[in-house]
Amino acid sequence: MKIIFMSLMFLGLNVESKTFSIMSYNLENFFDTTHDENKEDYTYLPLKVKKRSRIVREYCEGLSNSFYRKNCLTFDWNNSVYHSKIKNIAKVILSYNKGRGPDIVVLQEIENKNSLKDLITKGLNKKSGYRYISLIEGPDRRGIDVAIFSRYKIVSNVYHKVDISQYSRRPTRGILETNLNIGGKLVTVFANHWPSQNNDDLTRLKAAKTLLKAVESKSKSAVIIAAGDFNTVKDDEINGLTEHIIPNFYDVEVKGRKLSRYKETLKGGTHFYKGNWGSLDKIFVYKKSGRFKVHYRDFNILSHAFMLTDVEWEDRSTGKVTVYKDVPYRFDPKTRKGFSDHLPLVIKIQI
Repeated sequence: MKIIFMSLMFLGLNVESKTFSIMSYNLENFFDTTHDENKEDYTYLPLKVKKRSRIVREYCEGLSNSFYRKNCLTFDWNNSVYHSKIKNIAKVILSYNKGRGPDIVVLQEIENKNSLKDLITKGLNKKSGYRYISLIEGPDRRGIDVAIFSRYKIVSNVYHKVDISQYSRRPTRGILETNLNIGGKLVTVFANHWPSQNNDDLTRLKAAKTLLKAVESKSKSAVIIAAGDFNTVKDDEINGLTEHIIPNFYDVEVKGRKLSRYKETLKGGTHFYKGNWGSLDKIFVYKKSGRFKVHYRDFNILSHAFMLTDVEWEDRSTGKVTVYKDVPYRFDPKTRKGFSDHLPLVIKIQI
């Protein structure tokens, strides 16, 4: 029996496996400094542009939320601030794998191909080898999109529209399907950024159905991955994840938390909001994919000390101030410090 096995290997019938790493990261408002036509990106423009534009001022003054209105009118999102954001985000990405970064990066809240290219060429070092990018402009009114960049060749991409017009007047981000060639095998990655918690649960249910339908149409992929910000919490009465995704996918965080070599330093989740940690960000692996192995021991939520800070939160109804320690360090345009209100998660997969 051993002789037969060795003969098969000699004949080249034992296909060599390939292991790659994938990260998902919500960059929180990664905008460039120029206005995109038909997009409401006015908050993230240089102050000198805002002051001389009647259209921008009228838009900002028309915002009902006082916090967003103030930011829109006063943020000076100039080139220097923008480049600081690039530098800071790049530092997080390159903190993985001893300064090299993961093989594939799935991004949310990035404005366009221009900002994606700037992140790669002006932030990440040239030795990182991120030669391939995928971003298809979607209908989000603010102009934020999902994107993927990779060391492996991208052979095709498809945009799957998530139609929520039945539930909302504002269109949402679609799902980006990106097909990669990894060691001669087809790997499919779906980038997601589902409707926020400000939307009806049914909008996220629609996103779940759209994703599952797109996934089920793939038949030749060695592995199918769905990653991104799914904006879904346990309290969703109609839960797209539990109804359509969890039954068909492995949630790498569930098993990863038990087996990860980093489990002692894993944070409570990837996102912190009003005193609570949550895992809005996910990496799922389709159960009916080809032959693959998830390296759960390598699951991690990146949370280096430089990425965390202490914040004060005031309950407006009671006036009580609470200090929360070691939460995601959001980027501040004034100090030019910080990163995002989300933490990235990463996993290794073998095919």
